[in-house]
Amino acid sequence: MYLSKLHLRNWRTYADVAFDFDEPHRGSPVVLVGALNGRGKTSFLMALYLGIFGRFGLRYCEGYTAAANGDSSTYRHAIEGFRRDMATREEPTEIDITFAPTISELDEQEVRIVRRWHFTGKNSLKQNDSEEVLLYVGKKLVKLPAESDPITAAYERIEKVLFPAHVAPAFFFDGEQAQRLIENMGETGIRKAVEVMFGTKVLDDVAKTVSEYLSRARANAGGAKKTSDRQQQLESKVKEREELNLRIGKLQEEHVRLEQDKDGKERERARLQEELARWGGAAGADAAKLEAEYDKALKAKSDAEASLTALVKRLGMGLALSRLEQAVVNQLKAEEARESWEGLRRGTIENKEKVLAVAMPEPAEKDPLLGQLSDDARQKLRNRFVEALERIYNPPPPNCAPDFLFGHVRGDSRRKVFATLSEVSGTNAAQAQSAVRKLREARDACDALKAKNERIKHLPKVTNELRDSLAALNDENQQITRRLALLEAEVKKSKADLHTLSEDIGRVQEELARLEPEQKRMAVAERIGRALTDLLEQLQPMTTRRLEEKVTEHFVRIADKRFRGGKVCLPPGATPEFEWPDGNRRAFETMGGFEKRSFGIAFSLALAGITQRRVPLVIDTPLGNADSEYRPRTLQAFAEFDSDQVIILTHDQEVTPLLVRAVKKAVNQTFLVTFKSREEGSFVEAGEYFEE
Repeated sequence: MYLSKLHLRNWRTYADVAFDFDEPHRGSPVVLVGALNGRGKTSFLMALYLGIFGRFGLRYCEGYTAAANGDSSTYRHAIEGFRRDMATREEPTEIDITFAPTISELDEQEVRIVRRWHFTGKNSLKQNDSEEVLLYVGKKLVKLPAESDPITAAYERIEKVLFPAHVAPAFFFDGEQAQRLIENMGETGIRKAVEVMFGTKVLDDVAKTVSEYLSRARANAGGAKKTSDRQQQLESKVKEREELNLRIGKLQEEHVRLEQDKDGKERERARLQEELARWGGAAGADAAKLEAEYDKALKAKSDAEASLTALVKRLGMGLALSRLEQAVVNQLKAEEARESWEGLRRGTIENKEKVLAVAMPEPAEKDPLLGQLSDDARQKLRNRFVEALERIYNPPPPNCAPDFLFGHVRGDSRRKVFATLSEVSGTNAAQAQSAVRKLREARDACDALKAKNERIKHLPKVTNELRDSLAALNDENQQITRRLALLEAEVKKSKADLHTLSEDIGRVQEELARLEPEQKRMAVAERIGRALTDLLEQLQPMTTRRLEEKVTEHFVRIADKRFRGGKVCLPPGATPEFEWPDGNRRAFETMGGFEKRSFGIAFSLALAGITQRRVPLVIDTPLGNADSEYRPRTLQAFAEFDSDQVIILTHDQEVTPLLVRAVKKAVNQTFLVTFKSREEGSFVEAGEYFEE
């Protein structure tokens, strides 16, 4: 089955839009839906959960993971919050979803679900008949039983013709949701995963139904009439069995806790052994050589500190003059021009008498040119010459400073200031980073050599301490091993007692069954209950191993090459771990964000693959802010996943047009969601995508 149409009316940012999906082609399952943040990607995903499952799908929506199936008040509040705020009273909110069979599914029929919510004038859900569901199978409206709740009846029918709600998170999820799987992957998470995979939830439900029937039947048998001695004996043994079951459960929990404790101590033991080996290696080192290297490292550290200090000083001047540098340079150049002008003017004035002596020689009577002038005229002419000499350098040139602001900075001092300012302007952040890096490396090298020297000096004491710690750990491990053996023996004995007790209960039931029909039914129910319990206990380890294999297969394809050759482990009662070929293990919850996301996606793909259901895969922002190597690997994994349709909801900085080229052959269709205005909402353009 593939998603052939999704029609949304008054749903979050959508006023009235439809996504019409083409039938998938073999080898081209990918559909890209591009939208900027807040334009409708998450709305698409939520529409699938709530459109198909209604209140039973709310707990899978972002922000409502803690919601319960029957929490009607939270559901009403959510639907009111998801309604487009520009919708009028008369307009319902509607989600119309159609799943169509592919060409290889001729025995399947088209399934269409129309879910509407009706509101009052305040945009609040109506108190009665606020929700209606129409289910079409093969284009025919399915009539629901009139005597039952129509919403619940519709959900039960949808489960039969499509898939149950608890399976949906394996197919419809976002990247963050996949990453959060790790936080919920304890014993409960594994059990739910197994239920999704192999349908053991059906067995569990039957076992619970049988148990509830037996409880009611025993209560009725004891309350309706006076119980016989045999009946009392039966009830006593049943009570004893229940207590034994509780005891076995506690013993198993203690066993898991001790196993985890032992694993932790084994890792600590390996670490101490490795450290002891390193100390032993240090014992053979050349102390004189280490001392010389340490002295050299100290000098390199000192040089790096001096270099960084000088650079900081220059940067300090640069920061101080960052806004006034050019003004200071211009002022200094203007003062340099003034100093030059004043020097020339001063030289001319100082040589004034020499110039006048040439122009007006003495004695005057011997001057053939000016000797006939009177003394008064001659003095006036002399004064004119003096004035003319002074005007040669007045006014000063236009590039001269009107006054000296930096009168103390002249000549060579001024040239040094120019050189310093030029050096400061050439100092940049890269040089500072380089100086800091060199200092850090010098300090690290110095610290490492110092530690080596210290180790050599204190080697006997430290190695003895390590050996003592190892001996203590070995003793603790031996004690844990003995306790585990005792627990295993006790669990084995308790299970044997439980088996014997169950057989006794069965025999008593058989005896009572010969007396009255109700007891006969109870005996049959008892045998069925024992068989189901045994079957579930045997299925648990088998299904967990199968899940580990499939998760590993997807994880190593997506994750970094560091994980090649290893495997994913899902230990009971603990969070998922990864085990490398050398046996070293590490919990996923202690890893980086991309490793967690890779595990979550791999886990979802494994569940989707094992269920063998041809359901479309819909993922919202699967790549997040992943690096350039992680993105194409993950996208390629989606493109090659065995599904008829893989719908990826993404923004322009995630699955970019450049990245799409890597899986171009696998892309069947593209959509671009754009937001026009609050009144018009988001629009869908088929065949469009982000531009490069």
